[in-house]
Order: sequence, then C-alpha cells, then structure tokens
Amino acid sequence: AVVQKKDIETKESFGSCQLHVEFATPAEVNPKQKGQGRGNSGIFLMGNYELQVLDSFENPTYFDGQLGSVYKQHPPLVNAARKPGEWQTYDVVFEAPRFAADGKLEAPAYL
Repeated sequence: AVVQKKDIETKESFGSCQLHVEFATPAEVNPKQKGQGRGNSGIFLMGNYELQVLDSFENPTYFDGQLGSVYKQHPPLVNAARKPGEWQTYDVVFEAPRFAADGKLEAPAYL
C-alpha cells in the first residue's frame, strides 16, 4: 500500500478479489458528532464501489450509509457495529463487473 495525499491505496490495481480488513473506530466519542461525523471511512473497490466503515454503534444514520453498507447503494442486512474502540473485521468477496467487447455489461459487480 502507498499513502497518497489523503488516501491509502494499493500499488497495483485489482478487479475481483477477497479481502480481510480489521479496524477500530475511535474509542472516545464526541457527543456532538453524529451520523456520518463519527469514525467515518471506506474501503474503495475499483474506485467505484465503497464499502462503508463508520461508527454506527448506537449512532443513527441513513440506512445505506451505515457500517457494512455498499455506500448509497445497498444497506447491510444488520447493523453489526461493535462499540467504539473495539476491533472489528470484514471478510470481503468482490467480483468485478464483466463487459463484452462492445462495452455492454455482461455481469454486474457483486460484493
């Protein structure tokens, strides 16, 4: 991985992949920070698909913006967020979209 000006990105580009991610949201919660303002980040796949990383433990936000959602596309099946400061994990299976030679979509992305 390489640290860019604001993001950490892999040196190489990837399409379909399996990814294991571990993270902890900030342990100290500022009561003024709510919704998307608490421990907010994301895992970006192919620069198009964001798997949301957010402290959504007892922190209401829009349904497709909470931890585990495909950001603004699909909500998680459950809010599986652990308490702030606790280690959390994702096991991600991503299948990249496939296109025909003429550019038509043959198979959509799957996450």
